[in-house]
Amino acid sequence: MKKFKNITISIPEEKYEFAFAVLMDFTILGIREDYDKLIVTFDDEIWNENVKTELLMALQSIHMDVFIEKEELIFSKNWNEEFEKNVPLIKVSDRISIAPEWKKHESESELTIVINPKMSFGTGQHETTRLISRLMEKYVQEGQFWIDAGTGTGVLAILAIKLGAKSCFAFDNHTWSTENAIENVALNKVQDYVEVQQIDIDEFELPKADGIAANLYANMIIGNAGKFAQALSLGAPLIVSGILVYDKDDLIKSVEKNGFKLIEYIQEAEWVSIAFERV
Repeated sequence: MKKFKNITISIPEEKYEFAFAVLMDFTILGIREDYDKLIVTFDDEIWNENVKTELLMALQSIHMDVFIEKEELIFSKNWNEEFEKNVPLIKVSDRISIAPEWKKHESESELTIVINPKMSFGTGQHETTRLISRLMEKYVQEGQFWIDAGTGTGVLAILAIKLGAKSCFAFDNHTWSTENAIENVALNKVQDYVEVQQIDIDEFELPKADGIAANLYANMIIGNAGKFAQALSLGAPLIVSGILVYDKDDLIKSVEKNGFKLIEYIQEAEWVSIAFERV
């Protein structure tokens, strides 16, 4: 029977984006987020002391206090069962739920987004996805064209269409994200309305849009606020998430300097999602 190793890594949530980049240099089978932890799955034949040392050195270059909490040997049947058990149906709002395919029948929501996550993120388990989805429910209007910046599983692009947008351009700079997003877009039968591309935002000029949803870390949003402004007409919304509460004020000031004004923000635990208007 096939064997795997689940490696539990202790690392602050604000360092996840950098950790994901490091992990892409390793042969991994999956990543699951927990609070200040990443659970990374390796083939047991690949995981060894050399890989462990190399991984720790790379992660500690990001954050010195990173360490491996646990190494757990699991078998293929147990892995599949554990994975499915740990991806629950999430009720985002009164209208919206996010569910893996094997739990979609449990949803009673008007809008159910079916997500089969692989190594990308956006299952609704994290506050950032739930928060930005709630703001999109408020600001996406029928017939609009939206951009989903940093699409991950494709959940926000799919949501935009289900909320009435006529089309959405979704992009990410990771192959595993765009592949998963394309699969989920098809799973939700919105492939005629969503275009998914693998693109680095720093090397790409965004098309003109009626709204942008960007679930990214604060430094990415601040660094690309001017680019977001160029893509939006006056009065159009920019909705951002992935923002820790103690970064909120600095981010708002930076984004407002690039042609936006704050409309509102909502908070869950230590995370916030913010809606701006192009001015």
